Amino acid sequence: MKEYRDITWENPNQQLWKLLRGFLEVDAVSKRIREIHGITDKKSRADINKQALQIGYCIRQAQEYFQASANVSLATRPLMIYYGVTSLSTALVLFRQDGSYSLDALRKNHKHQHHGLLLSRGSLQSVTNAHGVNDVLSVVDCNIKHLDGIPWGLFGLFFKSLIPCDFAIENEIRDVGKSMLLKTFALHPCADTVKIDDLAETSFKAIELIKSLPDTFSMLSDLGIGSYLIRGSVHQETIRSYKKDMGIEQPEQIVERFNFFIDGISSEYKEAFIRNCKTRNENIKVASDLGSNIHLNLSLELNPSSEASAYFIPDIFDDLNGKLYYPIPTKTYLPEPASLFILSFCLGMFSRYFPDLWMRLIDQDVQAAEAIDSLLNIIVRKFPNLILDQMTEVKHHIHI
Repeated sequence: MKEYRDITWENPNQQLWKLLRGFLEVDAVSKRIREIHGITDKKSRADINKQALQIGYCIRQAQEYFQASANVSLATRPLMIYYGVTSLSTALVLFRQDGSYSLDALRKNHKHQHHGLLLSRGSLQSVTNAHGVNDVLSVVDCNIKHLDGIPWGLFGLFFKSLIPCDFAIENEIRDVGKSMLLKTFALHPCADTVKIDDLAETSFKAIELIKSLPDTFSMLSDLGIGSYLIRGSVHQETIRSYKKDMGIEQPEQIVERFNFFIDGISSEYKEAFIRNCKTRNENIKVASDLGSNIHLNLSLELNPSSEASAYFIPDIFDDLNGKLYYPIPTKTYLPEPASLFILSFCLGMFSRYFPDLWMRLIDQDVQAAEAIDSLLNIIVRKFPNLILDQMTEVKHHIHI
């Protein structure tokens, strides 16, 4: 991401869609497509405008699907939300990929006309013997669709179109010898990027994905289900010193200081967490260890005259409220947009193709039904936000 935007609005969802509808402006979107693909000639103008129009169509449909989902019950809501997710996902594919991935080109060449995921129908039959959130969502799973060894369908194209997600932390910038204090936000990658080829044999269980989402942390805690995330916070401080060269102040040294606070980590994961941090960056030190609470710090001296090199800090995810969570190091984490896509697919296809099992579940298992409804609320609010971030390369925190 290139920028962070903190937006206060009385209706965050309304403002979110207003920003997404900015992609209905064909000329602006066409210009951005040209920039992404480095197209300078005018020969492709008609095709690029067509692609931009198709992006606008997908966003308009997505908004209506999400709006419609608010007017139906849990009986059909997952399917409406999944259609909204696929529309936004298609918009991102059209934005990031070339003209051979336009809607008409894929139809003409009979390519990727598939969801891209395969629901595990056999395991889903056992949902009748399951009760409670953990048991029910443990039997809901899917795999990536492949054709001749290649990920095939929308999910594969969507995954290929994603750029790394970022989280934002407040950064205090101080200049040595000056009273100035600047508070801003610094962006850092959420976690290492996973390659889709490494997921070929992976079975995505709904409960495993939910345990990896920052916005479900409180819900899982209330249900007594362990999350794969740990509550925490970060403080970043940048200290800049200057020297005078020909009477002009020039940056001489930059020191980046991080303080990482990990709250409530179990003894099962603490040793592995600390070892993982130190292995990946030997400069990370344990400042204090109070059992389930850990304080790590990191200090880096940077040369302002040379290009900054990448450095590792612990992986972190953020929820819609800006709260931060550290993932345990023993799991593979998907980009959050991919996790939400998979979950919406599983629930949408479950309700669509197994109405007898689905209706019995939501009618008889109140705990599971309420948890699924809460998850759908998260998808409705966060998935469009993540797509906006992806298409603008700007991290948006839209809140009341």
